[in-house]
Amino acid sequence: MSATDSTWTTSGPSDTSLESDAVHGQLAALVIDDDPAPQSVYRREDWPTWDDIDHDGCDARNQALIAQSTTPAVVAGGCTVTGGTWTSPYDGVTTTDPGALDADHMVPLAEVNRSGGSTWDRAERLAYANDQGVLVMVTAHANRSKGDRSPDQWRPTLESDWCAYATQWIGLKLKWHLTATTPERDALGQMLDRCT
Repeated sequence: MSATDSTWTTSGPSDTSLESDAVHGQLAALVIDDDPAPQSVYRREDWPTWDDIDHDGCDARNQALIAQSTTPAVVAGGCTVTGGTWTSPYDGVTTTDPGALDADHMVPLAEVNRSGGSTWDRAERLAYANDQGVLVMVTAHANRSKGDRSPDQWRPTLESDWCAYATQWIGLKLKWHLTATTPERDALGQMLDRCT
């Protein structure tokens, strides 16, 4: 997959005008909450990651590495990915070293907590934190640059990724029944302009 590919996840739609209209409709369906009720404090340890939630012997990080490698991934010792080829969609950097990549939660865990996830039980948090539709293999630099910020605060440096990024973000917010803020929705709309 090239750095300019706009469909870097298996669930992200391709860049057609019909699908662009559909995702704009999804954007309008986001529940806006600019004054959320007090929530519990976000604690990273409350969100278990890299579990084998489907019990296939491969944890969520290694599954993401295998799925997102553009060449057949090299797997050793049960399910430890030792090689492959990945292009970080946020910045376009290509690497063959899985250790150079972070598994980013597209909608970050702290953002999920702020937008409705603070009421989730442990099973729901486990499911989200290890969902293959949520995880994106990116450079450590890009992941740390993003942190837990929403699209009104951070966007991928690779502008050709904005359409796919916004599409995936909106889809996850709807799937997991998460709210958005007005600035977040407006930023997503601007990013969707790259879809046409």
